[in-house]
Amino acid sequence: MNTTEYPVSPELIVSASVLASILTITFLTLRVIRQKVRDPRVSRIAGYIESGASAFLRTEYSVIMVFDALLALILFIFLGFKTAVAFILGAALSLASGFLGMKIAVKANSRTTESVNGSVSKGLKMALSGGSVIGLSVTSLSLLGILVLVSLVGSSSTLEIGFLTGYAMGASLTAVFIQIGGGIFTKSADIGADIVGKIEYRLPEDDPRNPAVIADLVGDNVGDCAGRGADLFETLSGDLVTSIIIGLGFIDKYGYIVLLFSPLFLSIGILSTLISIFTAMRISDPTKSFLISLFVSTVSSSIGLYFVSTVFMKDITLFYAGFSGLLVTLLMALVSNHYTGVNSSPVKNMFESAKRGAAINMISGFAYGLRGAVIPVFLVSVSAIFSYLVTGSIYGLVAANIGTDILIGTVMAWDAFGPIVDNAGGINEMSGASSHNEAFDALDAIGNTTKAYTKAFALASGTFTAFIALMTYYHVVGKRPVDLTNPFHTAGLLIGIAIPFLFSSYIMSAVNSTTMVMVDEVRRQFRENPKILSGHDPPAYDKCVRIATLKALKQMAIPVLIAEAAFIGFGILFGVNALAGMLIGLLGSSAILGIKCILMGGAFDNTKKRFELSNNNGDEFLQSAVVTGDTFGDPLKDVVGPSLTILMKSIIMTALTFETILLKYAIFPV
Repeated sequence: MNTTEYPVSPELIVSASVLASILTITFLTLRVIRQKVRDPRVSRIAGYIESGASAFLRTEYSVIMVFDALLALILFIFLGFKTAVAFILGAALSLASGFLGMKIAVKANSRTTESVNGSVSKGLKMALSGGSVIGLSVTSLSLLGILVLVSLVGSSSTLEIGFLTGYAMGASLTAVFIQIGGGIFTKSADIGADIVGKIEYRLPEDDPRNPAVIADLVGDNVGDCAGRGADLFETLSGDLVTSIIIGLGFIDKYGYIVLLFSPLFLSIGILSTLISIFTAMRISDPTKSFLISLFVSTVSSSIGLYFVSTVFMKDITLFYAGFSGLLVTLLMALVSNHYTGVNSSPVKNMFESAKRGAAINMISGFAYGLRGAVIPVFLVSVSAIFSYLVTGSIYGLVAANIGTDILIGTVMAWDAFGPIVDNAGGINEMSGASSHNEAFDALDAIGNTTKAYTKAFALASGTFTAFIALMTYYHVVGKRPVDLTNPFHTAGLLIGIAIPFLFSSYIMSAVNSTTMVMVDEVRRQFRENPKILSGHDPPAYDKCVRIATLKALKQMAIPVLIAEAAFIGFGILFGVNALAGMLIGLLGSSAILGIKCILMGGAFDNTKKRFELSNNNGDEFLQSAVVTGDTFGDPLKDVVGPSLTILMKSIIMTALTFETILLKYAIFPV
């Protein structure tokens, strides 16, 4: 690749950003680890959480690796050695991103607890240090993985599409397993702790007498940190792969720099993340720190987008397209805040509804969830159309899609900040180490805001990723049209719409059955040992952790295998054209259903928080109504919604990987 025409070598920029990221990760990791936990009570509680999280992830990963090994063998048999190796690389990096997310989070939890004793500012710096390690690790691993692929593609005279898509398939399929397994674990523990502890026994949040509270805190790490890390890693991986596949059709226009266009964009994102997190750590107020961090990251990323588009690609329209994608993620934050914010009109109305009973609260929340699903889809569609019109080609959509990813490092850092401060507050409550509750409340409040924003960000980015993946599918299989006068194509469309509902049903059932066992266990401990409630005997925390682990792992594979089998089976029967109709149905259904679940669950969650911040804490009827709504919404926003955004990308990447087989060997191609 000739790079002498550029003022700075693009490879040098990418390599420098990765090196800077690795050095920063090392520095922040040492900052977290070197701070010793001095209070033995804090150390004891943190030890419970760390051992539980490690045991779950170790068991979960062993199960996932068995599935990955079987799939790699199938890919080797049907598509060759390269595709199988690429699949293993994507899966391994996805597992690594989840592991790093969990490991550093559990280390940062207890350190944040003790840091808050000094001041809110010290607690913020420690929690953000842990979160930033996760954010930078995800982006760096994505970039390293794609650099390996780009080097191999760049040195090959012929491109094997399965080689690229196999990598993205490995990342996405592994991520959906991690997300579902961790989600079932954390929500069964959370709901079990709420139903028995809060509603039946009126125990406060994170009360050490609650047997499920350690499992709940473990779940924050394996669900929110490990799950979200794998989720955003596969989003970046899928986007980078599709950008290369589509970009190969534009080599005549842009030259081979097109292969480094998306890695350059991501490198700019890494550099903007470094600037934003160190700026944020200098600000003591949590809310200002988050907002200024987001502002700095947005401005620096926009400047970088302009630089890459004009200097390297020599096409200003790519900047316009990329900025439209960036703008979508920011607007999604406003949508999310409107429908889920503690002081938003929907949450205020839901709170008033809850005063009349749990059922009315749930009706109100369901209505707002349906309404909230419209605007995000509209925003993504407008950005896609604008990008196509302003650039005059499908490559504009690639730029817009990468634009939705450029803030991932910053957003992931603040997303991991949320469960870290949540766990820190829980450890403080259980250990009785500090009376600085207002400091923990201040950090937890901004943590809830950042988690809500991340879900909105993931929705925008995930929906756009699936959109581009579908365009890539058409690009690869030869732009064959979907004919709605063909009953096979129409049937595929309708089945594609239906599958996400079946997928979601199995996930909700898994959470339900695991929660039932969890509730029975908590009730049993209270019934058989009254000294737990009096505080004289400690609960058997490990039994609740074990229940959540075993039940989650037994049930996490079923919804994924059903969905994947339905699509591959349909493609084998009727070929790539009918499968294209099915994929269109999948994209539309998953995007809308996922958005609805996340916004509705977030609104229920903050309706409960509005109760906790109000003067109604003695109202047991109202407490029961808001906690019931929250327990219903929790699996929607933390398991079903995020899993759907991964599912639609995983299915499309699987279809892309197997397209050569489907083209040749479909039984009844139509």
